[in-house]
Amino acid sequence: MLKELIADRIKFIDKANSWEEAIRLSSRSLIDQDFIQESYLDAMIDGIDEFGPYIILADGVAMPHARPEDGAIKTGFSFLKLKEGVLFPNTEIPVTLLFTLSAPDADSHIEAIIKLASILEDDNTLVQLTQITNKEDFLKIIK
Repeated sequence: MLKELIADRIKFIDKANSWEEAIRLSSRSLIDQDFIQESYLDAMIDGIDEFGPYIILADGVAMPHARPEDGAIKTGFSFLKLKEGVLFPNTEIPVTLLFTLSAPDADSHIEAIIKLASILEDDNTLVQLTQITNKEDFLKIIK
């Protein structure tokens, strides 16, 4: 399920100049493929400004998202791996992996989040994700 929700929205880049730019970069394919509206991107950034880095799932891993009514159109993820991580507000560990979520309702994405959580709770898999350099290796890990 997760593989199907993310397969066409996987990106590897060297660095982003800020956490805001990282979220913009990770969201671009979701916007371009009509998963989210620009307002959803703005809401993700505003949410972190207002509530802090609640999107951090594990050391070095974030799942940017906003509320469905902020402009989510259909369920999907994008993945962005940064070679050089970014610091979110009030954090000390740079984020290098961003799984950006589009969720148009409260339920359609639950199965994918459960799968993502199972991937991230395995320390070996998390280490592998930090070391990959291409889409094919990423897809093998999340199979």
